[in-house]
Amino acid sequence: MTEQELTSLEQRRAVCPYSDCATGTVMDMVDQRMLAPESREYAFDDFGENGSLPVYPHSSWTQQECWVCQLCGRSILEVIECKKTGAGREARIEELTRLVLWPSPAPRLLHPDVPERIRSACEEASRAENAGAARLAGVGYRSAVEELCKDQGATHKTLHGKIRELAAQGLPGDIITALDETRVVGNDSVHQGVAYSAEELADIAELVAEATVLLYVQPAQRRRMADSRRKRHEAAQQKP
Repeated sequence: MTEQELTSLEQRRAVCPYSDCATGTVMDMVDQRMLAPESREYAFDDFGENGSLPVYPHSSWTQQECWVCQLCGRSILEVIECKKTGAGREARIEELTRLVLWPSPAPRLLHPDVPERIRSACEEASRAENAGAARLAGVGYRSAVEELCKDQGATHKTLHGKIRELAAQGLPGDIITALDETRVVGNDSVHQGVAYSAEELADIAELVAEATVLLYVQPAQRRRMADSRRKRHEAAQQKP
């Protein structure tokens, strides 16, 4: 199909998942079809009277959508789980999960200055997040926080106690809040079976990343700058 032949079914604003584009853009949906349960009678453009929602033959289904980024022109393939609630004009479509199949989303990676055990726990959690395994991702980000607390010298037997230890040591309040929110998400995931939304998990991941920047990356950068200044000073003192 040529570029001129592409017909947009819908548009949305989103961040392009291709790493060399990775910017806010407008995307055109060029294909949409039901994957399961299969139904030859079903059509996404089969709208009811007066523009009402289509007459869906099932209460829940899985559909595939192909989007094209208007900036880089490449395709994004997604699979979405949906369910219908209500009937007639009260019918509503709820999106349960949306998974990007292509391009395969890269995991979140922390800065190399962050200790490896924390980085690996975050990477594993991010891979679970990308796969739509929300509960595993929640537990994984909690694990990263536990590793961070241990690395910072906390020794309490519970994660809540470890975070309180770090608070008593004078860690900034925003870091403590980020660590504790991640702890709660992990506990809900493993003990209550709560599957947090993609947006909520992304926010937790960013909170953990911000905490590692403040605790590891910025201090390491300052040490490198201080070392560079010291070497420059020593070299200047050695000049005749």
